[in-house]
Amino acid sequence: MALARLNEEGFLEDYETWSPDWAAAIAREESLDLDDAHWLCIEIVRRFYAETGVAPANRPLVKLLDAGGGPKGSIALMQLFGGRAARTLARIAGLPRPENCL
Repeated sequence: MALARLNEEGFLEDYETWSPDWAAAIAREESLDLDDAHWLCIEIVRRFYAETGVAPANRPLVKLLDAGGGPKGSIALMQLFGGRAARTLARIAGLPRPENCL
């Protein structure tokens, strides 16, 4: 499967070209096997981005996921997506790099 166009930081250039297959391919690059908890997080952040145009950084992301029934707290989020959870989740979900993320 050919991947969609990425910017210089490795994020999808066009949010609309995202697909679940694309997300799974990026997750494999990140050495992640997506399960139901991952897909719930992806769905929550994609919905949030569609409504606001904002890719949430770590602290707002934790609050967003908690309110949406996702993992509770930053440790649970890091267990799912690694030490750079907000960045990794945004990349897999086809969002731009969150502001204030390294």
